[in-house]
Amino acid sequence: MRVLLGVLVVVAIGIFANSVMKYNELLEEQHELEEKLAEYEEMKAELQELLNAGYDKEYIIKVARERWGLYFPDEEIFYNDKNE
Repeated sequence: MRVLLGVLVVVAIGIFANSVMKYNELLEEQHELEEKLAEYEEMKAELQELLNAGYDKEYIIKVARERWGLYFPDEEIFYNDKNE
């Protein structure tokens, strides 16, 4: 009877240890997912800000100049050695 009780205690300790390790892994995964969620929330806020600010004339001109290098036909553009 004592041997059976000893085996049950060892099995119970093994199951408990395994459960604790699994819990710690899940906790770590939760923290990683929460960090990713925070990053995505920040990206979402930035994109929402772009959508809300988006279509006024000044913004369109700014994007056209910065991203695509476009200018108005009547603008004078000067280049020097520092410009690529």
